[in-house]
Amino acid sequence: MYSEIVILAMLHKQPRHGYDIKKVVERALGGAVSIGNKTLYPTLKHFEDIGAVEREIVAQEGKPNRHLYHLTERGVELLQVYLRDFPADLAANKAEFFTRVAFFDLLEPEARQEILKTRLAHLQGVLDYLLLLQQKPGGDRLTLYPQRVLAFQIQQTRHEYQWLADWLEEMRASMLTEEEKDERNIS
Repeated sequence: MYSEIVILAMLHKQPRHGYDIKKVVERALGGAVSIGNKTLYPTLKHFEDIGAVEREIVAQEGKPNRHLYHLTERGVELLQVYLRDFPADLAANKAEFFTRVAFFDLLEPEARQEILKTRLAHLQGVLDYLLLLQQKPGGDRLTLYPQRVLAFQIQQTRHEYQWLADWLEEMRASMLTEEEKDERNIS
């Protein structure tokens, strides 16, 4: 689903040509996500068929026509639905998670927090499993190299978990500050 999100989000900012969408996606997501032609153009066609995008044909002197895609109101609504839809099974997919994070500016704070909480719950499960593997007693002792890989995975998971927990706490504190400001303005 992340490919649908990035395509709609790129069009949310401004109308674009297909090639431009591909290039901007790579920049916007730091290379973590890319979209190939086999995904991009059928998805644009699908969005056009359901009224989420409109295609404008732009004539070029001495070159083939270009297709410029515009996001419609239906497309904006669909983008919101896709961004908010982040069930636990998608939380395991880094591309799905980081795509939503990249477009947090299109969501309200509560929806952002829910996405972070879902990813945190996933990471806690991963960490619990990795720690269980590390402590496995008996004859199944890991040799040096698998131990190092496992230790790295634990460290990486803990690092992301802490990053998200800190970020979530910052969001909560920021929301409290906004609520306090609102209360003072009412008084």
